[in-house]
Amino acid sequence: MSQLPLIAVFRGGYTGERVISMQSAKRMMDAIDTTRYQALYITLTREAWTCETPNEEAVPLDRGVLSVRIPLPPSKGDDPLHVRKFDAALIAIHGAPGEDGKLQGLLDMLGIPYQTGGVLNMALSFSKYSTVSLLRQMGFAVAPSVMVHAGNDDPGRTILEQVGLPCFVKPDESGSSLGISKVKTAEELGPALAKAFGECSAVMAEGCVVGRELTCGVIRLNGHVQALPICEVRHTHEFFDYEAKYHSKDTEELVPAPLPDDVTRTVQQRSEAIYRALNCNGMVRVDHIWTGQEVYTIEVNTTPGFSGASIYPKMLEVAGIGVANAINTIIEGIVKR
Repeated sequence: MSQLPLIAVFRGGYTGERVISMQSAKRMMDAIDTTRYQALYITLTREAWTCETPNEEAVPLDRGVLSVRIPLPPSKGDDPLHVRKFDAALIAIHGAPGEDGKLQGLLDMLGIPYQTGGVLNMALSFSKYSTVSLLRQMGFAVAPSVMVHAGNDDPGRTILEQVGLPCFVKPDESGSSLGISKVKTAEELGPALAKAFGECSAVMAEGCVVGRELTCGVIRLNGHVQALPICEVRHTHEFFDYEAKYHSKDTEELVPAPLPDDVTRTVQQRSEAIYRALNCNGMVRVDHIWTGQEVYTIEVNTTPGFSGASIYPKMLEVAGIGVANAINTIIEGIVKR
């Protein structure tokens, strides 16, 4: 009997989003059809990379070539372990090094296919400023923005002159709304910049667009790109921050969003167009603001949260695709590469 394809589910990472990654990876692992695939976790920290079974039992891992030593049936010989290289990978890391292209580069060099976009797509979309700048150049509606760096002379003045107030101050490379502040007065700029620079040495200031907060998932299944039902996020916070995303009891996530049909079409078509324009792959979420007259794109998330509290699995269920079907169809596609 031939061996089942061996799938690595990457989790952990080097940022404050590690806890969400662990939950997302478990949701993916639980969805994998064990009659078709054998799956193991690969857990990343800055100190070490380790491998575990779905039951959290340690498995010997060769990090250099991403191979493991796993048990053979007793009839296979005296050596109870044999070496296997992974056939494919699911990346459930939010932030570095799974969302910024670094892990994708390693997997490319080792010849292991994965479900996300490639190195360029991931590195570019991980930078908020690079993403909106390219989308602006491509003709998509985005808010005005400017980039400042740690050590720049008077970054606050640059922001006031080029973006104005109110605005959002965001770490250029960070997720889950970590380090983001809404700034209404000049006096708030200093603390907001300090908070953002605590996450990243490059910071983007973005003009504040007021309206309804919408997010649209996009997925590629069997080679076909399709937008999922839109989610409208309603909350009582200044913006959809970490607390509102994961802990607030009054946050509402309405799927499908109660929108006019023409707005639904616009958001879904634009999300699909952005997915294709940036050469995305796998599961992606595109965030927008609808002002009542115009739809502005705010961000592209190339490894969206997949935990029990995350929006993306809800969109899959409402779409009639389902989490298990999506995960196993994606694996089938990358194993065939």
